[in-house]
Amino acid sequence: MKKLVKKNVKKVLDTGFLLSIGVASIAKENLDKLVKDLVNKGKLNEKQGRKLVQDLIKRSKKEREKVKKILKR
Repeated sequence: MKKLVKKNVKKVLDTGFLLSIGVASIAKENLDKLVKDLVNKGKLNEKQGRKLVQDLIKRSKKEREKVKKILKR
């Protein structure tokens, strides 16, 4: 019984992790659009926009790695 529960919990967590990757992908697309809009409006220059996107992607990857470590426990 415990093995079955553990297996089901792992399956749910794996599915949730894959779902979060999909959400992150959509978020990146939206982030790119937002940054382009800010650049077009003169709120950021292109260099600042690229740096902002890179920084946010880097932070996202770090958080994803933290989640992976938690799921491997």
